[in-house]
Amino acid sequence: MKRLLTLFLFVICCSVSAYTQAQNAQITGVVLDSTDRSPVVGAYVAVSRDVPDAKPEYVTTDAKGKFSVNGLSQKVTYLVKISYLSYNDLNKKITLTSDTQDLGTFELTEAVSTLKEVKVVGQVTAMEQKGDTTQFNAAAFKTNPDATTEDLIQKMPGITVTNGAVTANGETVNRVLVDGKPFFGEDAALTLKSLPAEIVDKIEVFDKLSDQAQFTGFDDGSGQKTINIVTKADRKVGQFGKIFAGYGLDDRYQAGGNVSYFKGNQRISVIGMSNNINNQNFSNQDLLGVSGGGGGGARGGGGGSSNNFLVGGQSGLTGTNSLGLNYSNKFGTKVDVTGSYFFNRTNNSNYQTNRQEYFLQGGAGNQFNNDTSTTSSTNANHRVNFRIEYAINKNNTLIVTPRLSFQDNRSASTKVGLTSLGDGSLLNGTDINRNNKTNGYNFGNDVLYRHAFAKRGRSISLNVNTQVNDRSGNGRLYSRNQYFTNLEMPGDTINQESFTNSDGTTLGTNLVYTEPISTTGQLQFNYGLTLSNSNSRKETYNLNFDDNTYLNLDTLLTNNFDNRYTTNRAGISYRYRKNNWTTNVGLDFQSTGLYSKQLAPRVATVDQSFTNFLPNFMLMYRSKSGTQFRTFFRSSTNQPSISQLQNVIDNSNPLSLTTGNPSLKQEYRNMFNVRYSLAGAERPYSLNAMVFVTQTNNAIVNSTFIAQEPTTLPNGIVLEQGAKLTSPINVDGSWNARTFLAYGKPIAPWKLNVNVNTGFNYVRSPGVINEVSNFSNTYAVSQGLVVSSNISENLDFTLSYSGNYNVVRNTIQPRLNNNYYTSGISGRINWIFGKGFVVQTDVNNQQYRGLGEGFNQNFTLWNASVGKKFLKNNAGELKLTVFDILKQNNSITRNVTETYVQDMSSQVLTQYAMLTFTYTLRNFGKMPVQNNDRRRDFEGGGGFPGGGRGGQGGGRGF
Repeated sequence: MKRLLTLFLFVICCSVSAYTQAQNAQITGVVLDSTDRSPVVGAYVAVSRDVPDAKPEYVTTDAKGKFSVNGLSQKVTYLVKISYLSYNDLNKKITLTSDTQDLGTFELTEAVSTLKEVKVVGQVTAMEQKGDTTQFNAAAFKTNPDATTEDLIQKMPGITVTNGAVTANGETVNRVLVDGKPFFGEDAALTLKSLPAEIVDKIEVFDKLSDQAQFTGFDDGSGQKTINIVTKADRKVGQFGKIFAGYGLDDRYQAGGNVSYFKGNQRISVIGMSNNINNQNFSNQDLLGVSGGGGGGARGGGGGSSNNFLVGGQSGLTGTNSLGLNYSNKFGTKVDVTGSYFFNRTNNSNYQTNRQEYFLQGGAGNQFNNDTSTTSSTNANHRVNFRIEYAINKNNTLIVTPRLSFQDNRSASTKVGLTSLGDGSLLNGTDINRNNKTNGYNFGNDVLYRHAFAKRGRSISLNVNTQVNDRSGNGRLYSRNQYFTNLEMPGDTINQESFTNSDGTTLGTNLVYTEPISTTGQLQFNYGLTLSNSNSRKETYNLNFDDNTYLNLDTLLTNNFDNRYTTNRAGISYRYRKNNWTTNVGLDFQSTGLYSKQLAPRVATVDQSFTNFLPNFMLMYRSKSGTQFRTFFRSSTNQPSISQLQNVIDNSNPLSLTTGNPSLKQEYRNMFNVRYSLAGAERPYSLNAMVFVTQTNNAIVNSTFIAQEPTTLPNGIVLEQGAKLTSPINVDGSWNARTFLAYGKPIAPWKLNVNVNTGFNYVRSPGVINEVSNFSNTYAVSQGLVVSSNISENLDFTLSYSGNYNVVRNTIQPRLNNNYYTSGISGRINWIFGKGFVVQTDVNNQQYRGLGEGFNQNFTLWNASVGKKFLKNNAGELKLTVFDILKQNNSITRNVTETYVQDMSSQVLTQYAMLTFTYTLRNFGKMPVQNNDRRRDFEGGGGFPGGGRGGQGGGRGF
């Protein structure tokens, strides 16, 4: 009996093994143009069994025209069908006789049609899920000949562009690549505005891992939402771009252009722009100092730093002058270089009206701060980025990515404000004049060495990161303050000059070793050391009225502060991958020492240490039909900045002081997300769903003290009634959760693309006001609809709607509760007709409901233009544009925090007319015939097959 059982199990195991091996056969091939034998990129390859109603597997060809299809069976007959727009279909029947069968070369012939006979090859698949990458086919979204890549991606499901900020499935896009390479550093907005839509073959959206994580295949938590623009094969050689100049009423002007030279791997792009109509193309790297002020700056846990400041453009009226150069090339087979230089200079002026409402406990009622401000600033920036990748040999690579930026900012501002109670009684008022000068530089460099051992899956890599920064400035403050409830001191005057300087150096290393332990499992061991030193100094001098000089040192507003971090981190991770499933699980141990020392005006030290266990987990399923499910969990820490630690008073607004807190602890965050996507060539629709949750312990938030009577602070500064002091503290209970669902479907009979999205956000923000904790709970529902045309290149229109309904509820301050609604309805039409006549118009209606008095608005911005194309190939265009035809342009924002509600209105550009001439350059050649080089590329050492650009399973397989 035992022998029979043993024999039975043996037969079963052999059968399963044979079946598994039979299902692992693979076919490969190359698709070329029959005329010049150039690769056909993005051709569809459908493989199905030679039986009725067999379901095909779809793949597309890569940049070299190559394709491969896995998971097939030996001794089975298959039908292979290859199709691509403007080519005739090619069909072939094959029978697999080996594990890997090379089908050789497929040559497609161009389809020839007449006006009487039109052959329809089939509808282009709009979206596909390829591993961890969502891929959109540009051919499925028709745009006009003058459209930019930004215009193109706004037609794609789940992608939105608002004021230059790009989001994909509810997540902010931080990087845009062109054929996998950086373009003008990491400036997403500049790249999308610079490249014409006509050169785009595909748009790929994915989470790009760091170079080290991409090599090992283990996610290290430093990934960024990224868009990769894949250019058409027949647009990789040539020159293209446009040059424009225009002048209009009220001395409005614009001039600029962009020209690119592509020749295979060598690519040179030049961009320039000068205008005073608010066209801005800078990133947050160019914004040092624009927030003004001095000393501590933004201290809280929720923003205000330049990294989050007005991404996508400053408010107000802005004049811009910019010039940029991007270069990339591959030297031989070993060295790949990408570099860019960008200069940007902006002049901004703004007039703002601001209203803040605070609700106090203990019967104190609500308090209102109303102010108007006028600002002007000039900001100049130089930034240089390089990436040098050296493939030493098939097992070793070296990647160096230096970056350097210089900034200079000059600003002047005036502010007039009043503080009052709910019954209208005045508490205080201020009239402020400020002038500031700030300059600084930032340098960073990463050096990554990667080595793959002979044993597949065994690798070692070392990354060394260096960061150096320095920022210095000086400013003058003149303020006249009134205290309406203080009869003994009804007012005072501040006249002072301050000098600030902050500098920092960070050195970090990360060593990673991977080891395969089976055909499906792999271990990773990692160790990292980070050393960070920073210093911040501020000296404040009051005016000496005897000789009219600033020589009297104000010790209450002077501080010298040192800060040092030392972090050791070690961990182990395990990854398992089989068939369509991949899972990672890991645990890191981190020890951090935080040492802070105040050197002046008195000596004080804070020495803290933290130990944390940081788990991470990932589970992913992806099918060949385009379905993907991914869930991810990771814990991390966030250290307080030196501005949040330095306990020096910033009195740039004398009635709203800020200071740091040297006793701050690090934040501990838990992040969890789930993603589900459904797309593929056989589906007439696409679906993306996402859930994202972040929970933070020891969250760094604001604690605000509002004086109910004249109060002397511990350092001797007096707060008059109604004045505020804000400082950061640690509080538990911070939550942020959001969901997002996007559905896209082409409606072929009507030649339309319809994209629908919906989302729900929940934010729980802790805060403290007058030593009483409050939790602000915000619930927000969002809806979006985009209907875009897919008729022809000559008629292009887009209709869209976005709405947000917000409900704010507070635990102990119900008077802060409120509901408000914002919505936007827009339409855009671009029509080319007759002999080159052009009509363009766009209308955008904005509604605000539930805001403060004077901020509930309903306005419509309508722009229109008429033009005529001429010259050879319609390369020239003369266009008359009218901006804000109805004279209703407006700018309103609402900010709801745990302690106050803020409504703000900003100055906007008003009606003007402009005549503009544009010349478009298009000169494309043919790609040279590529020899089918079988040289083995460097594959990395850590990952499983099929990882690609930075998703799970990225490097060399077993």
